[in-house]
Amino acid sequence: MSISVKNFGLDDDHTTRAWVATVWFMFAALIITAPAAAIDTRTLWEISVWSKPMKFELALMVHFATLAILAQQLPRSKRTGFFMTPIVWASVAAALLEVVYITFQAARGRHSHFNFDTDIESGMYALMGLGAVLLVVAAFVLGLKLAALRDGNRSGLRLGAVIGLLLAPILTLIVAGYMSSSGSHWVGEATSDANGVLLFGWSREVGDLRPAHFVALHSMQALPIIGLMMDRIAPKAARPTVLISAVIVIGITAVLFLQALAGRPLY
Repeated sequence: MSISVKNFGLDDDHTTRAWVATVWFMFAALIITAPAAAIDTRTLWEISVWSKPMKFELALMVHFATLAILAQQLPRSKRTGFFMTPIVWASVAAALLEVVYITFQAARGRHSHFNFDTDIESGMYALMGLGAVLLVVAAFVLGLKLAALRDGNRSGLRLGAVIGLLLAPILTLIVAGYMSSSGSHWVGEATSDANGVLLFGWSREVGDLRPAHFVALHSMQALPIIGLMMDRIAPKAARPTVLISAVIVIGITAVLFLQALAGRPLY
């Protein structure tokens, strides 16, 4: 694994290796579940039982790749210190728990989320909720660590990383917390994800909280990318652009959230 880490231009430390190894695990799981979706015709909410595992595998690949890459801005001693190490391993354990359970439930033809049919399934849903919190807490802590650096780096990338890693967990917990407490990602009468938005499956019939969740969570990637691009195109405008982009992200998340609460679909 250390060779793979170095081949991608990343430092060879245990934090980076743990997060990169998780990316590879999710990729391997995706290779297994994708053919299963092609062969297995069973459905939940009128879409393939394997749709949710594949979405989570892909999302977690992006999440941990983001953490591993952005963590390179920290000095190695801070990236691998006593404080970061348990957070890193907790985030990895949470991701593995989520994907293994979601895949197990898919194989059984059972829902993993919003499933309160049995005590065990209710308990596992609550445990996955805790795991989801650990995933965003890891990002938030990394953001705090980057914000505390006093190395004179005033690049758009650094500001995008700090704001993205701090903002995404806050917005995500607000949207996902409401979604979890309401018992569904839909707002309105719906029983199917069929005919939803292409690739994502978001409802086009009733309010759906998932678009707001998507924008909130992926600001973690969007803001650093915007910062990096502006560093190369117009360095003097990089930091103001990142700040404006962060405000836009908050606005879009709020609009999508309120739209869903009103029972209106994305389009």
